[in-house]
Amino acid sequence: EGTWKKACSQSGSDRYSEFIKVYKNTSYTLYAKDYSDSTCSTAYRTTRYTYTLAVGSDATMADGSTTATKLTQTSVGVYVTLKTDTLVASKNTGSFCSATDWTKDVEKDVTSKFTEDTCLDADDAIGTVYKDVLKITGTDLWWGTGTSDKDSEGYPTVLEDTGFDKQ
Repeated sequence: EGTWKKACSQSGSDRYSEFIKVYKNTSYTLYAKDYSDSTCSTAYRTTRYTYTLAVGSDATMADGSTTATKLTQTSVGVYVTLKTDTLVASKNTGSFCSATDWTKDVEKDVTSKFTEDTCLDADDAIGTVYKDVLKITGTDLWWGTGTSDKDSEGYPTVLEDTGFDKQ
């Protein structure tokens, strides 16, 4: 349970992002907030990803001494909010996520469209199950390293500090 935030950082050419993870009971929500400035004060777009969450047993990491908790997440929904009039006009003209009725500061459900190349071009479909491990160290949120070896059940065996801090 809790809210975790990753500070503003550059995420592309002239784009900056901050990320917020909210864990509550059996749900997990990731907010990806995009900005046009390095202080993350001029909002551009917010994308909200929702997941169901199942907490599993403890797992011993590859070092033999670190313990983390197994998590299984299933993607449920994706929602986009455009934050500027200019972006709304551009996305309506381009039929972003197959829609031409975007409105500034109004969240739109793009769950059925987000894998399309005219939308968010995501690689994984809704319903995809992700296996990971998590450890809280002080105020830091540690996750399994995506490139690490996996255990016999498919969970990562090495942790890394994600840069998310408890709020």
